[in-house]
Amino acid sequence: MHPTETYQLSIEFVSQGTAVGQVKDDVKNWLLGMGEESFVEGYIDNLFLDLDYATSSPEQYEELGGDVTPLLIYKYDRQHLEDLQIALEKCFPQNLHCKLDSIQTQVWMEGWKESFKPIQTEKFYIYPPWLSENLPVDRLHLLIEPGMAFGTGQHATTVLCLEALEELPAARQLLDVGTGTGILAIAASKFGYKHVIATDIDPDSMIAARANALANNVDLELEQGTFPSQATSSDVVVANIIYYVLKQIIGELSAQVSPGGYLILSGLLIDETREMSQLAEAHGLELVGEKSREDWASQVYRKA
Repeated sequence: MHPTETYQLSIEFVSQGTAVGQVKDDVKNWLLGMGEESFVEGYIDNLFLDLDYATSSPEQYEELGGDVTPLLIYKYDRQHLEDLQIALEKCFPQNLHCKLDSIQTQVWMEGWKESFKPIQTEKFYIYPPWLSENLPVDRLHLLIEPGMAFGTGQHATTVLCLEALEELPAARQLLDVGTGTGILAIAASKFGYKHVIATDIDPDSMIAARANALANNVDLELEQGTFPSQATSSDVVVANIIYYVLKQIIGELSAQVSPGGYLILSGLLIDETREMSQLAEAHGLELVGEKSREDWASQVYRKA
């Protein structure tokens, strides 16, 4: 069950002109370096915003306001955001203003009802609790409560990962690194994997993934952290994480894959795929598949 209060840290930028874009990039990199990966760009969760999902990512970005829109971070832990606000204002004293607000979690979740649309791939159908009627009979159903501002399945990278999973035969064990709300781990379990491990550094992810696993009647091994604390080897490893992080942990990701097993990567922009493949190949991985959607890409590697 989700906590009753959700907290929003809004990072607003006060630089003028073209400089604001560089400041925002610097702040994003700083957040990533601090392990904060779940920030969102602009008012993408605004209750009254109805974006056309056919619109490209650059067009959506401009529709949301471009560089002048704030970055938003949602957590159940108020103290965590208070500490983050102090650190941000210390590092960027002239360039940003932070505001911390409290929102009733149920009210926050209501905001998704206007914009959340079911996601359908060849084998999976992802839907929220309020759209549970007339489900297609020829798909595996994933009931997902959005919970926080990540992992609702709308993002192209999540769909790319689901499509990659569909093309591989279900095996004994799968590891989902950076599970978010647990969509990919739950999908793997329903697809036929016998043992599914899901990890995330964010404690809020553990809350959301546990609740969604229960709602879908699947058994996941959940652990907070980047990788499992006990040595393990998985037939398939999935990591839907931004490139900034992937390139730092590619060696450890490769080590988690069984010989002959597969690594699915997403969270990559198309122009980041070449460098990613070079890094992966240096760790004994062979690129065997690649797809793109909008500006994003997924890659499938096989370990020798």
